[in-house]
Amino acid sequence: MKQIVLAFALIISFQSRGQITFIDSNTSWESLSKTAKKERKLIFIHLESNDCTHCNDVASKGFSSADLKDVYQKNFIAIRSNVETDNGRNLAQKFQVKGASVSLYVDAEGNILHRFNGSTSHSKAYLDFAQIALGRKGGKQLSDFEKEYQNGERSAAFLKAYIQKRREVNMPTSDLLDEYVGKLPVDSIKNFQVVKFIYQQGPTMDSRAYKLVQALVPRSMIDSLYKSVSPGEAVAFNNGIIGSTLKKAVDIKDQQLAFQASNYTQQTYRENYMLGNLHFRRNMIWYYQQVKDTANYFMECRHFLEQNHLLLSVDSLKRMDQAALQKNLADQTPLGPAGEKQAVRFAPPSQQYQMELNNHAWQFYLLNNKPRDLERALMWSKRSIEWHEELRRDKHHMPLGNPAYFDTYAHLLYKLGRKDEAIEWQAKAVEAQKVTGMSWVSMEKDLNEMKAGTLK
Repeated sequence: MKQIVLAFALIISFQSRGQITFIDSNTSWESLSKTAKKERKLIFIHLESNDCTHCNDVASKGFSSADLKDVYQKNFIAIRSNVETDNGRNLAQKFQVKGASVSLYVDAEGNILHRFNGSTSHSKAYLDFAQIALGRKGGKQLSDFEKEYQNGERSAAFLKAYIQKRREVNMPTSDLLDEYVGKLPVDSIKNFQVVKFIYQQGPTMDSRAYKLVQALVPRSMIDSLYKSVSPGEAVAFNNGIIGSTLKKAVDIKDQQLAFQASNYTQQTYRENYMLGNLHFRRNMIWYYQQVKDTANYFMECRHFLEQNHLLLSVDSLKRMDQAALQKNLADQTPLGPAGEKQAVRFAPPSQQYQMELNNHAWQFYLLNNKPRDLERALMWSKRSIEWHEELRRDKHHMPLGNPAYFDTYAHLLYKLGRKDEAIEWQAKAVEAQKVTGMSWVSMEKDLNEMKAGTLK
């Protein structure tokens, strides 16, 4: 099964009748804009691809809500388009979207009011996103900033406001951030609030802004910055720096920059070297996968899983989950006069280990033709199925097991020439998928092709 994303795959909501009404997926931007102006509405664009049918199924479930239908029909022209079609590709290029799934909320002029990367079955999230977009109508929009910028406006105050506007809609800011820092007097870079603003933007580690902070700002001030914010915001600082640096490393195919970001990640776990090393290796594997360096990806992935995941037992994973749960409960912020604690969603860390086994097994199925490596991947896939059966908390949603894991196992069997076993497991995947309420069309298509011996 194509890779699944834990953050959204586990969010299941009860749905009502009705759903968002989407217009023809081939409707051009010009027609969308014209209709939106005429009807005085905003535009909702959901871009998806064939690379993750599970993501598309999750989105379909999220869009199926009577509450959404009312809000979206009244306020939005909605379109759902595949980036592998001409129109989907044109929309993605217009709004500088790379990949999918992505949801955009824009006005008729093409200003992005809100952007959500990913998909979710949680309908309320799409309701919240719509309200955010509606709240941002009017006022100074991105196009206004862009016109001023093109006309030569470069004051520090303007650049800061422009950065904040881009950040508001999850657009890149690194180029503007370096320009903003260049407009400041050297002494200003040592200002606590300036340093905080720079860190909030998630500067890349090779950027002028980040390097100047590291060169000019005392370490004691940076430590004070981290201590002055909530733990969540401190984590956001680190994740922003790491995430933007890794993304740039992929964009320019710079292995050394990826290594810097991964090393930074490891340093954030200074109290737990083993966990830090685990995240270091995860980042480098992700980098090799993204830049399609299959030789390094295969090698690092084999070592990573065999030296970590395959050494774990079900009991050790249970202890890991229990320890994480206790820490999660202890870290919750007391609320109200009685000191009640806020309820938060908890994802057991064992689920990430299961998913990594499945996802890397699937990548080996897609990219590797060596029988020995495919046998390894089959072992990883089988382990993910066994762990899910032992540890799963979603037995009501997946009473027959995880269909994605069955699907991966079946495809590996098929590629290894074990056709009868593959058909048996793919049939299990289809039946397990049916009871989840998600579409099983893609899995059933593969099953039929396995039976006919035509699966590619």
